[in-house]
Amino acid sequence: MREFWKVLGLLLIVHAAAAQVNAVWVIRDYEIVDGELRGYVGTKTYPVNSLEEVRALSDLVRREVKPARWVLDPERGWVALQRRGYRMDVEAAVVAYRDAAFLGRTQFVIPVEVIEPEPSVLEWYARGVRELIGEGVTNFWGSSRARIHNIRTGAARLNGAWIPRGAEFSFNQAVGAIDEDHGYVESLVIVGDATEKGVGGGICQVSTTTFRAAFFAGLPITERHPHSYQLRYYRPLGLDATIYQPWRDLKFTNDTPGDILVQAQVRGYKLYVRFFGTADRSVEWEGPFISDRKPALAPREVVDESLEPGYREQVDWAAAGLTARVTRKVYYQDGRVYEDEFKSVYRPWGDVFLVGPPPPPELEPTVPLPPVIGVPAAQGSTRPAQP
Repeated sequence: MREFWKVLGLLLIVHAAAAQVNAVWVIRDYEIVDGELRGYVGTKTYPVNSLEEVRALSDLVRREVKPARWVLDPERGWVALQRRGYRMDVEAAVVAYRDAAFLGRTQFVIPVEVIEPEPSVLEWYARGVRELIGEGVTNFWGSSRARIHNIRTGAARLNGAWIPRGAEFSFNQAVGAIDEDHGYVESLVIVGDATEKGVGGGICQVSTTTFRAAFFAGLPITERHPHSYQLRYYRPLGLDATIYQPWRDLKFTNDTPGDILVQAQVRGYKLYVRFFGTADRSVEWEGPFISDRKPALAPREVVDESLEPGYREQVDWAAAGLTARVTRKVYYQDGRVYEDEFKSVYRPWGDVFLVGPPPPPELEPTVPLPPVIGVPAAQGSTRPAQP
């Protein structure tokens, strides 16, 4: 009897090894579109005729995992996509193939190991990150290399920040210390009435863009400071926000139904800060309304001893002093309406030029003295000098 089962087992193996069966790879994944979680299923089919061909599928049934990300689809708008990772379970696939061949089935599902992405679309959806709720955009064309470096550094530190539901966001806390140890370099900064070199110049481009995202998302602003004067990087007027650690910060509250994910991106000379969460309101705004205009100041120079003598570059542009007011109305889905106003008082400013030190003064050419002939007589002596 034992010999019978051995023979039967060998026959099954030979039969399985020679039977053609379709191996089906089932791919399941998720996405978020228009605030809704959607699942989809795809399949790939591989005809196999032997155990060797089944084992060889391990090179085909393989997909690398990709974390969730928001992308702008030309037709569907902002979509959250991810990519689950897959690996074939080779031994389980061999067993599945043998069973299908023995039972006369035309196909079997390939056993796989699923690697979930981190973060995943499912995690985002559960936390309320379901659609774009606010976006800020600013242009920094004309900035120095140092300023651009600091903008990129600050945006990278802000990117990926979470604002839990009900929490107050602090820009200074989100980006951390602004110093050389954290990747920032020297650039021009505004200190009171002066423009001078300091570490982190340009970080206010990031805070301003973040303020605009919160403004257009309809979030309550709890702390915001305008710049001392108008800056051409921050049009339209009245929608800028300066920070100066540790005294001045940008703060606002997440009063939406879910958490908010912050994403910052630099493309060309534009900075984008986007808030993804759960939309429950709309925003209307007006302005800026301008008053109290004052003429710009005279040009001035800022000397940088590290530059070459004679170097001269315009780094700031004249702007009139004025007061700008921007109004906002927030309409909640539950019928509430909230109104606020943002007032910005800008002092007059003049053109600012970054210059190198003055060149060293030119020395007057020296005139050689005539040669001395003979030895001069000693003081008080009447004797002639010796030849």
